[in-house]
Amino acid sequence: MHDVGKVATPDEILLKPGKLTSEEFAVMKEHAKAGYEILRGSESPMLQLAAEIAISHHERFDGKGYPNGIAGNKIPLSGRLVSIVDVFDALTSVRPYKPAWTMDATIAEIRKGNGTQFDPEIHELFSGALDEILDIKRRFQDNVAVA
Repeated sequence: MHDVGKVATPDEILLKPGKLTSEEFAVMKEHAKAGYEILRGSESPMLQLAAEIAISHHERFDGKGYPNGIAGNKIPLSGRLVSIVDVFDALTSVRPYKPAWTMDATIAEIRKGNGTQFDPEIHELFSGALDEILDIKRRFQDNVAVA
């Protein structure tokens, strides 16, 4: 549900097999705002939380994310949590523009983002739960790359 705003992104961009141009990436980044707009008006606490996640899951702990460039604890906890698992899922899954990464490469990339892209406390929790996360990934997805 965090990416529901991608319904507003043209298929030519979503399904592009290669790297996005800067203009295409600017359009892709709009999915965070679009998702928020889709979900924000609900009275449902769950959908309100989903709206919060939609708008904040691409923010970075160092403030260099999007759409609002907020940093640290100004990013809602829900967004900081979804950020790291979204990256994990994206890297370990096949996408039209890339094959699935190996688990070693994925973990190295996530480790590299500790304190810049990801909240260090969330990173520590993620790392501590990695065996359980890998088990869940194996059980529910066919295209996981495990090295």
